[in-house]
Amino acid sequence: MKKAILLLLLPLFLLGKERPPIQDSKLLNVGAGVFNIVRNTKSVNFQVEYRSDYSFYRNPMLFFRPLVGVMATTQGSGYLFGGIAFDFFMTPYLVFTPSFAPGIYIKGGGMELGFPLEFRSSAELSYRFKNHSRFGAMFYHMSNASIGFRNPGTECLVFFYAISLP
Repeated sequence: MKKAILLLLLPLFLLGKERPPIQDSKLLNVGAGVFNIVRNTKSVNFQVEYRSDYSFYRNPMLFFRPLVGVMATTQGSGYLFGGIAFDFFMTPYLVFTPSFAPGIYIKGGGMELGFPLEFRSSAELSYRFKNHSRFGAMFYHMSNASIGFRNPGTECLVFFYAISLP
């Protein structure tokens, strides 16, 4: 257990305190993946997400930024969302990003999630290129936190390319 904790804290020691806060560009994240991946009724989903270069907080390893986006499935469902992403720079090229984004879900011909207000909690791992663009995978869970008449929730796996914007 102690070795695992030390391994997780290793990037803190490698970066040191002399490094300036992370600077990152605006990102246009374009992705495709599987909606409802853990159940039998899967569909393809597509999403576009914009991440601002405005930071709520930053230091040599962390960059907290706002995000907005839209997701649609091949069954006609959609999700319009806004939230916050927490970029954790494990190395200058490897970024772990949890995010939280509430939004409005439109059922269309797809899965009934029980309420229009849904919450997306995600975790992604990406490779950051020298021009600040990224390629990675995102896994997320959508749920209405039991405020609706049902709360089945769903999970999605998305592969994306984030284009660095000027």
